[in-house]
Amino acid sequence: MDNSCKSEFKELNLAAKIILSSWYGLAGLAAIIGNAIVLWLVARNESLRTISNLFLASLAAADFVVGLVIDPVWIFTRCVGYDANSHVQTYGEVIDYLWIHTTVATTFNLCCVTMDRYLAILYPLRYQDILTKRRCYILIVTIWFISFILPCSRFFVKDGSVSLWLSFTIITVLIPMMIIIFCSVRILKAAAEQSKKIRNNYTVQSQEALRRGRRNSKAALTIGIVVGLFVVCWLPSLITSLVNYFTPHHCGLTRQLLYYTVWLSVEALAFTSSGINPWVYCLRYDEFYKALTRTFSCVKRRNLEEALSHLRERKQSDM
Repeated sequence: MDNSCKSEFKELNLAAKIILSSWYGLAGLAAIIGNAIVLWLVARNESLRTISNLFLASLAAADFVVGLVIDPVWIFTRCVGYDANSHVQTYGEVIDYLWIHTTVATTFNLCCVTMDRYLAILYPLRYQDILTKRRCYILIVTIWFISFILPCSRFFVKDGSVSLWLSFTIITVLIPMMIIIFCSVRILKAAAEQSKKIRNNYTVQSQEALRRGRRNSKAALTIGIVVGLFVVCWLPSLITSLVNYFTPHHCGLTRQLLYYTVWLSVEALAFTSSGINPWVYCLRYDEFYKALTRTFSCVKRRNLEEALSHLRERKQSDM
């Protein structure tokens, strides 16, 4: 790198390192606690071991790894005395492996979660035949196998290979994002149509269908929230990757600027989604919330039927 490049380049100051370290630390802590709770609830409650929840548990495992391993590693390599040249040469391949592994595990598991809801809402009568528990386990094992094997190609390719990183970006982020968005749009549309149809044909006999429609609508909205968070958190990473791959690197300056500035915030935002997802499940899914309240007495119970009964009793007493 020549003098002109060195004069333009500035390392992160202490305040920026403290902010980023705190960000990674808080996101990692939220991911560890939240996903550990989800995994523990699924392991402890047999009623939670449905096909849908098994996919959620696999996603929680991937997010747990992000909080337990990736966030601490990134605090060290990105914020604590980080030097782009020396760290890329010494730890670059290992860091890249971890990044690809966690990205594949997270995005592919989220794909399965979304496609599971897609089949359950759009094909309710064929759902049990299409997606059995055996196929569910096969899918989960396949995802984790791919997440461990796919990043190994990084060890056989030289640094700076545009084609390699472009392929990884397309496979691990772009394609899953397109599948997730497509399925989510169809899910939300189908849930809205089902709710409208049930309301228009409401009878006393259709109360069970109404409750089922409400559950599907809530599940669809929950998936929409998770997918929205996924897009918000991972889209900057996708855009930055594509810009990086197709932008000429002037005397190596662009690479270091990305490591010290753009990529730091982009990666932190991507990893933040791992700390948010489990709390969305616990707060939005009734089955998880009920298991949570049974396990932790400090969590406020949410029982609509009890609230309505109490309201009716008050009205009768007032009369």
